[in-house]
Amino acid sequence: MTLKIIKRELNSYFNTPIAYIILIVFVALSGWFFIQDLFLGNQVDIIGFVNIVPILFLLLIPGICMRLIAEERTRGTIEVLATLPLTDVEVIIGKWLSAFILIAIGVSVTIIFPIIASLLGNLDWGVVVTSYIGILLFSLFFTAIGTFASSVAKTQIVAFVLGIFLSFFFFIIGKVLFIIPTGLVPFFNYLGIDQHLNNITRGILDSRDLVYFLSLTFLFIYGGLYFYARLREQILRTTQWILIFIIVILCNIILNRIFFRLDLTQGNIYSLTRASVKILHNLPDNVVAKAYITSKLPFPYNTRAQYIMDLLKEYQQKSGGKIRLEVIDPTSREEMMDAQRAGIMPLQFTEVKQGELGVKQGFMGLLFLFEDKREVIPVVEDLTNLEYDITSKIKKLTEEKIKTIGFTTGHSEIEISENLRTKLNERYTTKEINLKDSLPIICDALIISGPKNDFDTTETKRLLEYINNKGPLGVFLDRFNINLDFFLSFPLKLPNLDAFLSQVGFSVEQGMIMDRNNEIIVLRTQHGQFVMQNYIPYPYFPKITDLSRQHPITKDFEAIVLPFVSPVSGGEGIARTSKASWLRNSPQSLNPVDQQKFLPFLLPFDKPGPFNTISFLSSERRMVVVGTSKFIDGQFLGAGGMALFMNILDWLTQDEALISIRSKAVTDRPLKEISKGMKTTLTYLCPLLPSLIFVVFGIIRWRMRKGGKCPYEI
Repeated sequence: MTLKIIKRELNSYFNTPIAYIILIVFVALSGWFFIQDLFLGNQVDIIGFVNIVPILFLLLIPGICMRLIAEERTRGTIEVLATLPLTDVEVIIGKWLSAFILIAIGVSVTIIFPIIASLLGNLDWGVVVTSYIGILLFSLFFTAIGTFASSVAKTQIVAFVLGIFLSFFFFIIGKVLFIIPTGLVPFFNYLGIDQHLNNITRGILDSRDLVYFLSLTFLFIYGGLYFYARLREQILRTTQWILIFIIVILCNIILNRIFFRLDLTQGNIYSLTRASVKILHNLPDNVVAKAYITSKLPFPYNTRAQYIMDLLKEYQQKSGGKIRLEVIDPTSREEMMDAQRAGIMPLQFTEVKQGELGVKQGFMGLLFLFEDKREVIPVVEDLTNLEYDITSKIKKLTEEKIKTIGFTTGHSEIEISENLRTKLNERYTTKEINLKDSLPIICDALIISGPKNDFDTTETKRLLEYINNKGPLGVFLDRFNINLDFFLSFPLKLPNLDAFLSQVGFSVEQGMIMDRNNEIIVLRTQHGQFVMQNYIPYPYFPKITDLSRQHPITKDFEAIVLPFVSPVSGGEGIARTSKASWLRNSPQSLNPVDQQKFLPFLLPFDKPGPFNTISFLSSERRMVVVGTSKFIDGQFLGAGGMALFMNILDWLTQDEALISIRSKAVTDRPLKEISKGMKTTLTYLCPLLPSLIFVVFGIIRWRMRKGGKCPYEI
């Protein structure tokens, strides 16, 4: 009998323009925001669609559900329902599912969006699947709220307002946690949909989120049944309603402690990698992990603390007990002093207390102990690289010898930024090497980073001797000195270093690569008292997507950006620019604004692409040559450049265990190069195509009804 109710309600929707208007508005706006975000962000994902759906549902679902029970009350047809062989449960379930099915029909048509995105690049289908699961759970929950509101209200308008009010409460509560007293933040954070929906739409299926959506859906459906039964003068016991409410709360509390997670992302970026698990299995003895985390942290630190604890428990589980986890909440003065003596830095948090803003001191750091050695993460700030930070600390603790990276000096090499030096010191010992004094025999790898002055013949002889003795060498060579104040370039002449590279089989061409597939930069200009930001594609920052999927250095990257790069020949190439790239032998003005009028190929060029930008040798000599050093320069250093540089060091030192961990945090998924005409076509196609589907369906249904083949009501 429930199916009959569903058919009846769906017919009542589709026999009027209501369903078509709602569905067309939904898919058209969804398509517009999807395609705009896709092209503006230049990333292959469906984030634009996923972000707009909750806002659309907030307005559309109460409008769909307001008539379910309230209309029956207004028309006086509740008595008619009572005469049918239907139970109250069948009526409520049937009406609720009919509204959900209507929304699910609209959502199903939007599968066009990820299909389009997949044709434009490497789409993570695991994230797509969980995103759609999250959207359906969200609609299941909000249609339950709408059904409840319709059963409570006497008119459709009141049901609509009540539905929006209740839905808005769950929608907004996660966005205003910063004004909620700290002691209540965990409760309201769990109550709001943000935490649960965000977890699912980023590629994780967590049983706690499933329990949240399903239990609250059940609670509101039961509430709708309770008021509908009262409406029909079949009073349900209030104690029964209270008991259901208590059971729902207990289920969420208990199952919040006993849970499981499925990471469906490509590469399992939210789970421990095989490299981490292998390191844990090979631990020679127990490692003590002390987590100094203050309880009752304000938002958003409370969610960070929860993520840290979940990750540490996974480390403990995967290690087979070799990771001994101790959680410490420093509350007393003595515990706070112990934390600071351990190297954990105190943080100042702003919290709401008794209606006023206050400052609270807290801790969120990690200490690892092995035998008589220790490693510390003073403050956990970057969650995206937390697995790498933890695993590298554990690996460093249990290693017998710390490897040394030498950097040549005396040729105006680029200065290593503080952030990169900190990252280096977590894995290696660094040492400056003057080749005029001695051979770099004490180094596990030697790095030449962006010299502006040439090496003398004595130094190149020692480099050659070092290479012939199977010393690993990384060369990051710039062909131009860049003046960013005026966007001018000046050629660098390094004949002795070039002769050395030629002897070992490499050369870096005298020219600078431009590419239509490039990074967008922010150009700030002053207009009176205002500073304007312009987002400009910059061809001298090629975004390289043609990367070797076999070599450890690049196999886990989707794209890398190499600023002001020159072509590299010799060895084996692992990073090539696009076919829409070209070479300028003598670029002078590098002004981003000037470059726009030269795209795509109006500028005279000296050589067409594609070009190789990174090469390596790995047989008798272990060597890497990159046609730029700017990606490790502090002015241009980003997460991708840092990961690439650390991957190169790990490969040179033959310590590749951490490469896959480091690279998985760099999730750049750039779009393929497409024409402006295709962009324009897709911009209109995404909103119009799904809308057209419902227009055609409506016309077909109308003609069938007109011909008597489709009854008005079942």
